[in-house]
Amino acid sequence: MAEIFRERMAAEMDDGFVIYINGIRLNKLSALPHWLLANWKVARMFKELEADPKSGFLGYTPIFLGLRKGAAMQYWRSLEDLQRFATEQNGSHVSAWKWYNEKVDPDGGLGFWAELYVVDGDSFETFFRNVPPIGIGKYAKMVPMREHKRRLGLSPDGSARKATSAEEPIES
Repeated sequence: MAEIFRERMAAEMDDGFVIYINGIRLNKLSALPHWLLANWKVARMFKELEADPKSGFLGYTPIFLGLRKGAAMQYWRSLEDLQRFATEQNGSHVSAWKWYNEKVDPDGGLGFWAELYVVDGDSFETFFRNVPPIGIGKYAKMVPMREHKRRLGLSPDGSARKATSAEEPIES
């Protein structure tokens, strides 16, 4: 079991990162076999990526959205790493899309969606307490909040105040 952060902690990644959220939705019961196979293909992709440290894939967090839909929040080192994986002609991503476009029912029984965010090192803020490493905290350097310079003013006590470069880090 992962260690739980008892004190207030923050994640730091100076070079930034990429968040890619993609999801799947079962629109028609007749597409259930395709939905099951698509989920298997996605799980296989994640195992493949996790086994290759050079891929730039940091990891993912599953998101439960209901009985017919789910998603995964993926963390990537860079947009270039994600694009390389997505366009690798002999890779599992391209073959999965070919399968979806050519074989899955054409009348919309199974849907996909995606969101992509490129996060600059100075444009995110995190807070962790009484949880094990989760989200970007699993892949970033974790520091006590008292040593962290807040970028956006996220504060667990409601005093959202951004530190300027001339100020000391804000204590929490």
